[in-house]
Amino acid sequence: MPDKLVLINGEIMKSEEAAVSLSDRGYQFGDGVFETVPVYNGRCFALIPHMEKLFNSVIAVKLPGIYTVEEFVAFHEELIAATGIIHGEIHTQITRGAAPYSLDFPEMTVPQLSMFTIEGDRSKLRDYQEKGVNLITEADTRWQRCDINTLNRLPAVLARQRARVSRAFDALFIRDNGKITETTESNFFVVKDEVIWTHPANNLIQNSVTRRLVKERLAVDLELHVVEKTFDMDFVLKSEEAFLAGPRHELVPVTKIDRKFIGDGLPGDITRKLQSNFQQFLKHECPQK
Repeated sequence: MPDKLVLINGEIMKSEEAAVSLSDRGYQFGDGVFETVPVYNGRCFALIPHMEKLFNSVIAVKLPGIYTVEEFVAFHEELIAATGIIHGEIHTQITRGAAPYSLDFPEMTVPQLSMFTIEGDRSKLRDYQEKGVNLITEADTRWQRCDINTLNRLPAVLARQRARVSRAFDALFIRDNGKITETTESNFFVVKDEVIWTHPANNLIQNSVTRRLVKERLAVDLELHVVEKTFDMDFVLKSEEAFLAGPRHELVPVTKIDRKFIGDGLPGDITRKLQSNFQQFLKHECPQK
């Protein structure tokens, strides 16, 4: 079995050779950001939009910028070439770096970059996409800047574990006002009267690349209207279809929430059409070599 390779501060090395200081602010305070890029057929999917999202997170938390977009593109290509990954993901993480223990920003620090691959054949995902998934609802106790991909993910971790214990695919977050936001890893959509509804792209959700693709390309190609407006669980249960969209899960139909069926309890026609369009787009962007 080949050695696991990672990229640390621009250098590819064996994972057992990589080390992070105990004084790293990512370890001490979760002071850092991340981004995950899907890989298909040995190619990154929508790499530039994902890197733009990463830079937005870097700017939002005021991390010193020491790499360019071009360098990040090169890092991804180098890691793919070194590891030989065909299908899976590349996870990128940037912390503020090592510094004396203090909540204040250190005056002098060098950000710590780490990147690694996560292999996967997506066969189980295809089964979920075909049959649909069930969700449970969970109080959204996350902070007010969910649009930033920070390392502070404990509410999502706890919600995902509750979903696992409940034998659900994921947890659907609901704010104190009853408005639904998203799941732990995907944006949430419903279809009602042939109109697609989803939460506005504000500070309470991730405006994922997949979400943008649904709104700006896939729905447009099908001449479907997307409404960005908050809604509650009552609205969801009166909808005909529901689905998730995100970089890790692509598009997945939701057929049941808290043991209550959505529509007729089967993946809907519009969701199927969006899934088909996504796969066609994917084949164009990441063709087999």
